[in-house]
Amino acid sequence: MLLAEAQVPFVVVVVAACILFLVIILQFVVFISVFSPWYQAFISRVPISILEILAMRFRRTDVKAVVKTLVMAREAGVPLSCTEVESACLQGVDLEKITLAYIRATRENMDLTFQDLVDADLNDQLADKLGR
Repeated sequence: MLLAEAQVPFVVVVVAACILFLVIILQFVVFISVFSPWYQAFISRVPISILEILAMRFRRTDVKAVVKTLVMAREAGVPLSCTEVESACLQGVDLEKITLAYIRATRENMDLTFQDLVDADLNDQLADKLGR
């Protein structure tokens, strides 16, 4: 009789297994959402840490857009920091447009910083800054 009372009901085992399965799936999704952008940056030799990616996720930054922008700048040979790009992203500018403008400005030896172009874009004066 004591042995029969000590057994856990089947329903409790199934519920516990389902909860464990959901926790594992959630951890996998979080791992992929952090690892994927980090791996893309690593392969492209963009210096960004997993902690920076986690911090961007907590700040609700579009990590994929930031990493894509950093990769684009790195491949063009233009120095950009993760902090500059994340700040621009949080300000709501079009990162691709600003980065391409910055690459152009750097290649044409214009005396413009990335932040100058971000400010110009926020004021709808980007074309004026680039001399178009």
